[in-house]
Amino acid sequence: MNNKENRLPGGSGWKKLAVLELALLLVLCCAAGGAFYLRRRAAQAQKNSAQKEWTVTQYAGSGDGLQSMFYSITDTAGHLVVIDGGWEQDEPSVRQLLQAYGNHVDAWIITHAHPDHVGALNAILADNENGTDQKVDIDTIYTVEVNRERYEATAKDYDVVSSYEDFISHTEKLSNVVYLKDKDTLDLIGLNMKVLNSWNEKVDAMENNLLNNGSLMFRISGEQNSMLFCADVQSQMESGILEEHQEELPSDYVQLGHHGNWGLTMNFYNQVNPKAVFFDAPSPVIDNEQETYDGYRLRNDLAARGCTIFRWGSAPNAVVLR
Repeated sequence: MNNKENRLPGGSGWKKLAVLELALLLVLCCAAGGAFYLRRRAAQAQKNSAQKEWTVTQYAGSGDGLQSMFYSITDTAGHLVVIDGGWEQDEPSVRQLLQAYGNHVDAWIITHAHPDHVGALNAILADNENGTDQKVDIDTIYTVEVNRERYEATAKDYDVVSSYEDFISHTEKLSNVVYLKDKDTLDLIGLNMKVLNSWNEKVDAMENNLLNNGSLMFRISGEQNSMLFCADVQSQMESGILEEHQEELPSDYVQLGHHGNWGLTMNFYNQVNPKAVFFDAPSPVIDNEQETYDGYRLRNDLAARGCTIFRWGSAPNAVVLR
């Protein structure tokens, strides 16, 4: 009876076989579904990875032989970050960039308020206040807090204190100004940003170059690449930065301190170990060995290290961070 029952449809043997076949079918379905899921995840990851790119662009100054600093950071989603912007006379070229992004800026970073860094923004903020039909919307302005009393007491003619005072008058009533300090971190349109220098007690104790040495040095990084912006920080700050941030300094790209002239030493840049560097000054500063500038010495030393050198003569110059 049991043998016949096992041979008939509906018997326990057929039931066992059906269960096994169903189980096998489920395994195959799960395997196929799992493979499809993994392929889809891999495709999505590849797509996301391709989207995680940021272009850092260096722009030349107004062409009148004056050094300045003007960079942008953009991504494939249409975000825009402006770093400094140059002199007041650089406003038209800055506006060309802003108009391409609908006159909307996600973040505007002012490393310090010397006129060759903040002049263009001062002019744009003044236009905003006067009700221009080309108003620029800025989500956040990042900068450093200055000891105004010490700065004004030690300022030299080249400091052009009026430029700093204009910046303060334009921003003191705004609610979108954020003052950054050493070791602050933030998300900058998907990049990690870390502050490595700002105005501090050491700057307060100096007798000159306070605004330069108190300027914002920061590093931005994606998963694969990084760039260090040295602003106008000079060698007096090196020891403190190396003590606090030596392990964080290595970067693929570097905007050279004080435009690549009278700034940081080769010891500092050896710690950064960049593959490419940016000079923010005209040719006489980095090419003319008869001038009083020492930018050409830094150029030669960096070239000997094998660094690619970006200069104004070929601007705009751009690198991609991933």
